[in-house]
Amino acid sequence: MQRVCFAFASLLLASAWSAPAEASGDYGCYSSWKLAHRDLSGCDNMAALGPGNDTRVNLTLLMQDARSDAAPNAPNLPTPDPLFEWYGFRKSLAPRAEGAEDARYADGEGSRCRSNPTGAAGFEAAVNAARKLSDGERTALIAARRGLQPDCAGAGGSRAALAGTANALRSPLAGAFGHYLQGAAAFYDGDYDAASAEFRALGSAGQPWLKETARYMIGRVEVNRAQIGAFDEYGYPREAAENDSAAISGAEAALRAYLKEYPRGTYAPSARGLLRRVYWLGGQTDRLTAEYAAAFVQSPAARGIDDVTLAEEVDNKLLSQLKPGAVKDPILLATLDLARMRGDAIASDGMCCGGAISREELEGQRTLFSGKAALFDFLLASHAFHVAGQPDEVLRLIPDAARQQRFGPLAFSRQMLRGMALEAKRDRNARGFWLEMLPGATQPHQRAAIELALAMNEERGKTLARVFAAGSPVRNAMIRELLLANVADAALLRQQAKDANAPRHERDVALFTLLYKGVTRGAYRDFLGDLSLVPADAKADSYLWGFPAVEQPPLGIFTRSTALGDIGCSPLRDTATRLAANPREPRGLLCLADFMRANGFDGFALDSERPRDELAGTPSLFAGGVFSRLEIYKRVIGDPKAAADDKAYALYRAVNCYGPSGNNTCGGTEVPIDQRKAWFQRLKKDYPASSWAKALRYYW
Repeated sequence: MQRVCFAFASLLLASAWSAPAEASGDYGCYSSWKLAHRDLSGCDNMAALGPGNDTRVNLTLLMQDARSDAAPNAPNLPTPDPLFEWYGFRKSLAPRAEGAEDARYADGEGSRCRSNPTGAAGFEAAVNAARKLSDGERTALIAARRGLQPDCAGAGGSRAALAGTANALRSPLAGAFGHYLQGAAAFYDGDYDAASAEFRALGSAGQPWLKETARYMIGRVEVNRAQIGAFDEYGYPREAAENDSAAISGAEAALRAYLKEYPRGTYAPSARGLLRRVYWLGGQTDRLTAEYAAAFVQSPAARGIDDVTLAEEVDNKLLSQLKPGAVKDPILLATLDLARMRGDAIASDGMCCGGAISREELEGQRTLFSGKAALFDFLLASHAFHVAGQPDEVLRLIPDAARQQRFGPLAFSRQMLRGMALEAKRDRNARGFWLEMLPGATQPHQRAAIELALAMNEERGKTLARVFAAGSPVRNAMIRELLLANVADAALLRQQAKDANAPRHERDVALFTLLYKGVTRGAYRDFLGDLSLVPADAKADSYLWGFPAVEQPPLGIFTRSTALGDIGCSPLRDTATRLAANPREPRGLLCLADFMRANGFDGFALDSERPRDELAGTPSLFAGGVFSRLEIYKRVIGDPKAAADDKAYALYRAVNCYGPSGNNTCGGTEVPIDQRKAWFQRLKKDYPASSWAKALRYYW
């Protein structure tokens, strides 16, 4: 589901609270290929901080910048896309093994069974390290722990797996480990009183692992006790006021007791994560905010949770609860401020996040950013650019610092914003500025963002060929192919189709575009010559939707020797030959239209205009207008020399362009329903004996 402002309406399931819904869901993500993104889409995240980023992306970048330990350098090739979804970004920074979520508990609790695998491993390691245990005791303890296979469904039964184990535990140390197993089994069975009693009895244990782990488990017991009734029948959290305050206080006390005795203990990161959960369950926003603020500047190793997982936790548990005026931490405040610069209705109508932010309110936060002038000036400049439309103010607030060996997230964001201001002013030095930034753009997605800026600059500066020149800094495949498919002229397409040094997919996109536009824009002779570039083994079947990002453009469509359509047309090569001799020949035009219809080209991307403010949004340099079957039918209908059969077929197809929905699927200039009715009547009156008149029963 799309994220609106923050996770305002997305409360998490109790058993999976740290895994929010994807920003774009399962239906795909369609990016807006441009630099400036004010509104949230979920698909337009960039390596530069901005209002259009998912709050989790902005928060992750700010955490990295605060510690000056950003992600490792990105490889030079291939260049990732400049725009990305949250989940792709998360995966690139913190890959997770299949099922890893179920075994992690530092960032929350949910089901008490989620830590069973790690708990079992820790127990076995401690037993194997305990030299005073006999081999028989060690074997019995490990077998008993492995026998615990809890499902936490509330049916109990875990303690039954320990039956008979006590007889094999003869030494005091083995007995202590046995008591721990009894506590663990009671815990998994949901018998928190029994579990607490067993773990508290180990508080004076002489074995270090048993003593520390039991202290920690007392806290976990109380957290799970506090969770009783905290979620509704569907797993969603209830209002904090409805929760058991005594149980929450007990959980907090137990966790704090562990952290006081073991501030750097084995389970300290997990205990802090559980303490945050307790504050969340109790609605203690101030304490929760303080915990997060402290965690932001810690390394992932110290806090026991990586940046992206912490960002998800903050986004889902805190941000929607914050009142902007009460936030003091600069990282949280900057995240809120950027979201409040969005132009969409949710951000501006006060439904969440404090509503749209003004320049005056921003200025009032200056003291809260003491020592962080670069961040504060960036926020002012972001407001000037995205909200006030004042590129000159951006240039005043952010000096030129394009030449750097390595950009941290904030430094990169500042210079990207400056570059966008230069572009907004059509400054002739903008291209040089982007080129100066390139060497320092070493972090993931940074270089791709600059490549997008350079490509848009070249496109709008009418120097598109430089994008495809040898040694071009624009390497991103999608950037290059969008320009080829939508803007390039025939000469550039032909050049790239023949370039042996270009990637195979790029060559195929260039050739497919060249052939399609050649035959649909009237360059029939050129089309016939360019057919020689199609490989003999080219495939003809492929999914065209989403071109040019299809896996393999079906070049074989253009050379297929079989006939297609409903009027006995020859292969496309023959049709193009007829049209090369006479571009107005009715049967040739109808056969071209039938080829396009039969191969599913209606609504094809190459006949659609892209948004003017995006990459490849300038008019195509390829000569000739876009293709439309409807316009072909209109031409044949109006041609006094067209044969009766051709006119009948053209009338039939023209009416069917609107069937059965009443919407035109053939492109071209719309015609009113009265005109479609007139075509229908003309077909029935003038050509009643034709198969097309007999087949057409309605008009739409």
